[in-house]
Amino acid sequence: MTSQGRSVILALCIVFLQPTGIFAIPADVYLIPDRHESAWGLQYNSILQRDFSKLEGEGQTTQGFLQASYGLTDRLLLDGKIGMGSVRFERADGVTLDFPAGFAGGYGFRYLFREPQAKQQILAGFQHISCHPLKDTVNDVDYRAIWDEWQGTLIVRHSWKKMSVYAGPQYTALQLKYKENDSGSRLKADNSWGGCVGAEYSWSDRAAVNMGLRGGAELGFDLGLRYSF
Repeated sequence: MTSQGRSVILALCIVFLQPTGIFAIPADVYLIPDRHESAWGLQYNSILQRDFSKLEGEGQTTQGFLQASYGLTDRLLLDGKIGMGSVRFERADGVTLDFPAGFAGGYGFRYLFREPQAKQQILAGFQHISCHPLKDTVNDVDYRAIWDEWQGTLIVRHSWKKMSVYAGPQYTALQLKYKENDSGSRLKADNSWGGCVGAEYSWSDRAAVNMGLRGGAELGFDLGLRYSF
């Protein structure tokens, strides 16, 4: 393994062991541009269920993004995304809060342990997404929330002809920065380990559609379109 590969693994180990929140978000497997080139995509991400402690409740979120990835080298990819996201929080006391869509964005990086054109690949990645929905008002009380997601992944991908599939583990957690009028707190989700599987179909050398499913720490899925320049 190259010294650059060892450095990436060390960086991911630091991410995995840090006490801050990490949450299961799309692994962004398919945007793989060549060196000094870019790939673009559209992504829809839905988290159907994410449990907090029994004293707090259950959260959901829906996000839509414009994605971009840049090949810093043949194997090291820099990722960014910008879009909108909404949050739903069902409190344990029966109160349901619906936060309308507001700004959402994210960043990350991925490292390929084999050449980009290889049929079988191993990708190590780190991603962060922050969702800032608009406030919700219930019984004259203003509620605000920020949905922060962090994630580390190790993905195995296999490609043939126009199809490719992937699977791998995710180490995750979540922080929901929650504010009721002027009183605020940070809620952390239960569980950390999960996994993801997905598939992509390419109808040309540059364009494709993909779908991913996630389970374990949370239940969610994502859909995407990509185009490489």
